[in-house]
Amino acid sequence: MPHLRLEVPVEWLSPEFRSVTGFDAEKLLGVLVRVVAALRMGDVPMINLSNLKHAIIPVYGSGVGADPSKRFLHVTLAAGNDTPGRTAEVRCHAAEALGDAVDSFTAGLPGLASVTVHVQDIDRSRGYSTTVERKKQREI
Repeated sequence: MPHLRLEVPVEWLSPEFRSVTGFDAEKLLGVLVRVVAALRMGDVPMINLSNLKHAIIPVYGSGVGADPSKRFLHVTLAAGNDTPGRTAEVRCHAAEALGDAVDSFTAGLPGLASVTVHVQDIDRSRGYSTTVERKKQREI
C-alpha cells in the first residue's frame, strides 16, 4: 500500500496560523495527492492511486538549527511494494515534482526554512507487512 505523509509543525495546524498566513495543510495535502495521481512510469501510473493512504503528521518541537523561528515541512511517499521500473531516476523525478508543488504552495510562508521530500519503494524483504498479508498468513 502506498503512503503519502506530510509532516507539519503542530503550531502551523492551528486555525490562528491559517488565518494569519493563509497556509492550509489539508489543502496542501490535496495538492500532493493530485501530484501523485499524475506521476507516471512511461505509460503506467507510478502507484495505484486507489490504494494510496495519506495523512498529515503533526511534528512537535520542530526547528531548524538553533533558530526557534524557523520550521520545516517534510513529505514522504512510500510508493508501495518494490515494482519493476520504479527506478531511482523515477523516484527522484517524483520527489522533484512533489517538492515543486510544495514550493509553489508555500511561496512566501514566513518561518519556512526547509522542505524535504523522500520517495521510497517498500522492500517487503526488509520487514514490511500489511494487514492483508498477515491475515492471509493466519488463514494458511
